[in-house]
Amino acid sequence: MSGSTAISRTYLRVLPWALVLAAGAVAAFFAWRAPPNGTRPIPRATGPDAPRVGADIPKIDVHVHVAPRLAARAVEQLGAQGIAVAVNASGGAPGQGLELSEESAEHTGARLLYYCNLSFAGVETPEWPATVRETLEACKQRGARGLKISKALGLGIRLSDGSLLAVDDPRLDAVFETCADLSLPVLIHSGDPVAFFQPNGPENPRREELAAHPEWSFHGEYVPGRPWPSWEQIYGQFERRVLRHPRTKFLGAHFGNAAEDPRRVAALLERAPNFHIDTAARLPEFGRRPAAEMRAFFVKWQDRILFGSDTAVTPDGLTLGSRGEEHDPPGNLPAFFLTHWRYFESDEARLPSPTPIQGRTPIDGIGLPRTVLEKLYHANAERLLAITLPGADAER
Repeated sequence: MSGSTAISRTYLRVLPWALVLAAGAVAAFFAWRAPPNGTRPIPRATGPDAPRVGADIPKIDVHVHVAPRLAARAVEQLGAQGIAVAVNASGGAPGQGLELSEESAEHTGARLLYYCNLSFAGVETPEWPATVRETLEACKQRGARGLKISKALGLGIRLSDGSLLAVDDPRLDAVFETCADLSLPVLIHSGDPVAFFQPNGPENPRREELAAHPEWSFHGEYVPGRPWPSWEQIYGQFERRVLRHPRTKFLGAHFGNAAEDPRRVAALLERAPNFHIDTAARLPEFGRRPAAEMRAFFVKWQDRILFGSDTAVTPDGLTLGSRGEEHDPPGNLPAFFLTHWRYFESDEARLPSPTPIQGRTPIDGIGLPRTVLEKLYHANAERLLAITLPGADAER
């Protein structure tokens, strides 16, 4: 249709954590108190029961997906794993779920905060810039900590001519410049693992994941005669988008959208002081790199890396980073998070992958200094997303 944006079925299938509009009251929230910070040196952990240097450091998970009516359950489950505050990437848009997210934040004592979401319908119309500003101003007014953009941008949203709306399409400049004006950071997921763009055969390192979710593959054509963009094309669009808006704070989801290539991520961090990354759902990927290399990476970029898990709490069940055909049982939560803590805090070798379907290769801990852990676990999120930890005001 001329002058309008066609949202294809592809758009729907690449938004597994789309807006959740379920209503309902939120149950009472459990009490949380951050333990005092100590100064002891990093121990060399010898197993899951060894003392942990970061056990007393409050943690903010900047990348989760939670159905608003399950807010109390999510906060309780995450809190049991040491997460003091989580930020819901499926916060919704004004009139489309954002109000429920605002209520959830209130009912959970600001333990579950939220990003807002934005529909790209109308990007081809003259009214688009005004619509963007009105929507984002409403998001800011309702307490959103930022804007979350999914991988549908670049891989799912189809324009009236059937082409895919590119991450760096100039018509989207209004979105990112308005975010800069409003001091709304942008959590952006562009692309997917490199393997999802490769043939889904025996040699594909994510074949188990793709076998369970063949719709996650971006190899071949999205419609007859129209090939999917390559991973390199999508990442190039993403890089240009970040570099085009030096006033906008970007948070690159999933280890900056290039977990397989930390050097590529570091190159963009070098070029763009406004660029930050989260760790969500990519520990099995970057954790396969040599421990010394990744320790050096985290130390060098200690002010620009935020902890995220991509945990999803939905009416259908839990997803811990990724999943097969079945959802994860709640009993898997402790091991999932403990592996993250052991990776960041200890020098322990051959830790089990926290998300086996993404690869079962063991990972080696990188034993970060406590000062770096403090930034990774909460201080960077407090600064970038304007978050105040529960009890922080009272302690001061």
